[in-house]
Amino acid sequence: MNLQAVILAAGKGRRLNPITLTHSKAMTLILGVPIIQRIIEGLSGAGFQEFIVVRSPLDLALEDLVQELNEKSGLKIKICIQAKPKGTADALLSAKNLIKSDFLLSSCDNLFPESHFQKLIEQWQKQRPKAIFSLGKIRPGALNQSAGVRLKGNQVIEFQEKPGEISGHWDAIAKFLFLLKREVVDYLEQARESRSGEKEVQEAIRMMLKKYLPQNKAIGIFAKDYFHLSSVQDLLQIYEYYFIHHKPFSVHPQAQIEPEVEIQEPVMIEPGASIQKGSKIGPMVYIGKDAQIGREVQLQNCIIYPKAKIPDKVSLKDRVILSGLVA
Repeated sequence: MNLQAVILAAGKGRRLNPITLTHSKAMTLILGVPIIQRIIEGLSGAGFQEFIVVRSPLDLALEDLVQELNEKSGLKIKICIQAKPKGTADALLSAKNLIKSDFLLSSCDNLFPESHFQKLIEQWQKQRPKAIFSLGKIRPGALNQSAGVRLKGNQVIEFQEKPGEISGHWDAIAKFLFLLKREVVDYLEQARESRSGEKEVQEAIRMMLKKYLPQNKAIGIFAKDYFHLSSVQDLLQIYEYYFIHHKPFSVHPQAQIEPEVEIQEPVMIEPGASIQKGSKIGPMVYIGKDAQIGREVQLQNCIIYPKAKIPDKVSLKDRVILSGLVA
């Protein structure tokens, strides 16, 4: 398969604070595995072998992760750096010299099932369009945050970035997952800057497609079971989905569980974690490596990062507790 995958991972993820105060959005853990690794693994399962990851200059943890994946997975993952956060078109432009073929473009905060990646590949091989859009259903407020798409069958006849709720009828929203002809990189520098001084890749896609009018050269494919990570609530929903559909191991043999601890599945308790007697854990609870849970603690629908500490007799629900912090 002559397709590369480009993952934009240079964003700081400010809307995910305080979680991203200690690491980038790309390194946010999903059941102990960074979200960008989850994306790479899903794409690899669909047949992608060559990856380009765009990171920020300071994200050395992501640099280390890529090096580890290259050594262990047999994949070819190259890294380039976006010097300043000037939008997605600028991020992709930093990878221009590494892009040698048509490519899939993904952000580091959208999780899609492997089956959706396979659908994109199948339609690319079948129709050879200039662009394939991943589509989602329109929900209240979505047109203020995402690109609106108008369709004729599966043909994309119009799209507009953040058109707003009173902009007329739209058939879908575009998620940030595209399959694109390499030709699009030639339009990146021409993309107009927004009021905030950023250039977005959607503008480059628009310019490329305009060249081929009146023919329709873009198609849309609706995605199911996708997740966008932009808030703590999003992260909790992602964990719930992974607990139900991916069924991780429950309690690691190297976790230290004292007597009289009640565990209600599904949970995932990592090695080195300790839970003192009288605590009630679950359902939907992840406890990371070397986290310490005190006596008579109650946790439900919680994410406890590695090395976090929960004192005695604390009751938490729908919470994320970060590494090294006390609830």
